[in-house]
Amino acid sequence: MYDPSLSRLITAAVLRLQTDLARTAPFLGQQLSGWIRQIAGSREPEDYFKHPLAFPALLLPWWLEKSWTDTPDPLLQTDLAYSTINGYYYIRLIDNLMDGHATVETGLLPALSFFHTRFQFVYQNYFQAGHPFWDYFQTIWFQSAEAALKDASLTRIDAAQFEKIAARKVCAAKIPLAAICYRSSRTDLIEPWSQFVDVLGCWHQMLNDLLGWHRDLSRQTATYFLSEAERRRWPNEPVAGWVAREGFGWALARLESWMTALQQATLELGSPDLVNYLELRQAMLLKQQSDVSQGLQHLAAIVASAVGSPPAAESLEGQNAP
Repeated sequence: MYDPSLSRLITAAVLRLQTDLARTAPFLGQQLSGWIRQIAGSREPEDYFKHPLAFPALLLPWWLEKSWTDTPDPLLQTDLAYSTINGYYYIRLIDNLMDGHATVETGLLPALSFFHTRFQFVYQNYFQAGHPFWDYFQTIWFQSAEAALKDASLTRIDAAQFEKIAARKVCAAKIPLAAICYRSSRTDLIEPWSQFVDVLGCWHQMLNDLLGWHRDLSRQTATYFLSEAERRRWPNEPVAGWVAREGFGWALARLESWMTALQQATLELGSPDLVNYLELRQAMLLKQQSDVSQGLQHLAAIVASAVGSPPAAESLEGQNAP
């Protein structure tokens, strides 16, 4: 999934972040090192960003530039990776605090100043004050904050709210794409790539909600998937029963719809790398589906025997509307 050249750039960007912390804020860097490794699940922070299930925030700028050149600008791409990684940690630190399940994050709040400054400062080397890029930067960055705050306030999420709010939490990924477009005089590509990010955000968030539904349920985290479970499950049917009976299939159908839209969008974007990525993600999802399908059938049978027959048809009226 990761071109060797891009992989080296990501490693260089992570090393640059660690070096900058050690040079400018050594105590802060020591406090952050464990948190960063915890997020990565590895001693190498770049492993997190290169995980095949991660949102491809570092891949998209590379693929965008490769759509018109075989040799993306290594300095620009390294700078963008460095900025995006800082931006991710900024957002992740806030999210961990807002979801009510933070561990060490309260003591790391001062790190927000470092992450945000480094995230934005990179672009100041490429765009002077007053450049149109900065209007776009502010618009998207504020949309990201708005989506995060609205998402945290929701207790039930419907389809419209999911697409406009929950799935837009990754919209900051549009900023490095716009930077490349402005630098390369290809502003005509900003909107189609932006639309692609929006749809990919829907697909990616729904997959996260599906795979993490049990964790979200135990933490009482509102998601579109769990909101549908409450709306569609039979009276007295546990959420697990609905997931096994129809919820897993319902989510797969939504994922398939968004994947079809993404595949159609690649025809306009002209990126073979995007085509290959979507094919890979689709194959990974099919394998996951195969791995869990037998277990879900067994679970559905157990729940059905415990709950009994479904309620009368009249009591279901309106529950299973699309």
